[in-house]
Amino acid sequence: MIGLRLSGKSTLGPIVAAHLQRDFVDLDHAVLQKLGTTNVTQTFRDIGELAWRNAERDELTRLLAEKKDCVIALGGGTPTAAGVADILQAAKARNEICIALLDPGESELAVRLKNNRGDRPLLNAAAASGDAGADATAEVGAIFASRMPLYRTLANVIVDTKESEHACAKKLLAAFADARAK
Repeated sequence: MIGLRLSGKSTLGPIVAAHLQRDFVDLDHAVLQKLGTTNVTQTFRDIGELAWRNAERDELTRLLAEKKDCVIALGGGTPTAAGVADILQAAKARNEICIALLDPGESELAVRLKNNRGDRPLLNAAAASGDAGADATAEVGAIFASRMPLYRTLANVIVDTKESEHACAKKLLAAFADARAK
């Protein structure tokens, strides 16, 4: 599963994995475990974006080589890391993976961000600049515009995640079934 932060990957991933009777792996958590840390934001700050993205790429490569029949939720920026899009495209071309893009739309992401101001890298740069009340809507728009074309290119299926968890999980399961049937 790919998509921006708050698109529903960490929420829907375990639901879909349970229905498919597969393991669920949250790549952020797997990277934290590999690095021996517990907080994405602090680790991101401590080691820097390049090192974090390299760790994501390395862990994703390991998971794709070792894990079969699992559901993986990539971090929001993982597909933008050097080499990751190529890794995903190659695995997709070999029919080893089905990539689902979770997309609630830009305006819904902005609403979710306002309701969930968690301290995560890249989506709170305005607030980190010292303006504690900064509206991150423009930042969401910029990230949405820069990443979504790549995400759409990578995806086998695109699922609108504006609806309830149950409705979105149902859509994902149907999309995965359709993709496997092809």
